Amino acid sequence: MGSSFLAFLSLSISIMGTVNKRDGIGRQSIELGMVLKNKYEVTVVPVGAIEELTDLEKNLLKVDLRSLNQIVLVNTSLPEIPHFVEILKRYRRKDQRFLCYTMHESSAVDPHFVEYLNFFEHIIVPDPFLIEVFQNSGVAVPISVIPLSVDLGDFLSQPIKKKVKEPFIFGNYSACILRKDLEILILAFSKKFKNNHNVRLKINCRGGDKHYMKTLRDLIDSLNIKNVEFTVDSKNASKYLQMFLSTDCYVSPSWGEGFSIQPRQAMALGIPVIVSNNTGQATISQTGLVFSLEKSQKIQAAYSDLFGFFDMGWMAKSDLDELADLMEKVYINRDKVLVDNAKKRDWAKKFDLKQGSFIEKFCSFFEQYEEKRE
Repeated sequence: MGSSFLAFLSLSISIMGTVNKRDGIGRQSIELGMVLKNKYEVTVVPVGAIEELTDLEKNLLKVDLRSLNQIVLVNTSLPEIPHFVEILKRYRRKDQRFLCYTMHESSAVDPHFVEYLNFFEHIIVPDPFLIEVFQNSGVAVPISVIPLSVDLGDFLSQPIKKKVKEPFIFGNYSACILRKDLEILILAFSKKFKNNHNVRLKINCRGGDKHYMKTLRDLIDSLNIKNVEFTVDSKNASKYLQMFLSTDCYVSPSWGEGFSIQPRQAMALGIPVIVSNNTGQATISQTGLVFSLEKSQKIQAAYSDLFGFFDMGWMAKSDLDELADLMEKVYINRDKVLVDNAKKRDWAKKFDLKQGSFIEKFCSFFEQYEEKRE
């Protein structure tokens, strides 16, 4: 038997992370587990919320930390990593290897988190920009890039967008946090479309910072703008999809992104997209299939209070006038912006768990990782 076949037989993987299908990295643990279980022995160890799982997905769950498999893949965002590492230190066995799939949204990682990242044998990141960020911050272990794979099946099964509706709807369906810069989106929209009944801006957040929610509501009131709809509602998969289907252009002016899932979901439907050209969204900008915000200014990285005492470098704030002009350009050319919609779908399809190519990179990574250790 070849060494790769022996590696295949020996692979047993525990994926450790949050299991929340209404969140980005939260949904990946269970979705990745469901794909990998077809080739390897896989368990998913939930830490935190467990929401909206099917019976088959529930069958993968295992909560006993004393019986984690030989390969442990911690799949979580940076602020959670110290907590996960301290847990693993208490339950680790000599035969185990610890890997980490994580991301970051700014130019630097504070030494406090670097110390915990160096606990792992290998770090996997979803976008190339993170290699330089992590290495420059002091991460000494090997780093590989495997783009995020998510279940885009519901989006890819829909008819591709062929015409716009009236009123024309700009949308943003991310979290209500400062980093998403929903303020600039509202201001840019107001500058070009204030109370124009032919155009609407829909912002729905799955949750976030209550203080920032108040800031946005106060801004809408102060502008006296009637064609902006701002809601906070964590929608189920069906309602979430319907929200996208009603959208004519998705706008993400975020200061920094590790994944940037929503623009990919929009592209899977053939919807025009406007994104800031920074961090993880630079990969989307470079496709040439979206409208890219090129003007920006460096600002101190802004996260939640959880990061308040740490140095996380800088982020990039988009230019309000450029955003307003791009939104106006999309609207004026609304009958022409769907020309490349099939190309948008083809590009987004690469990130789908079942049809895409990047899930194969996970399988290759695990098998090559085992071979190198033998």
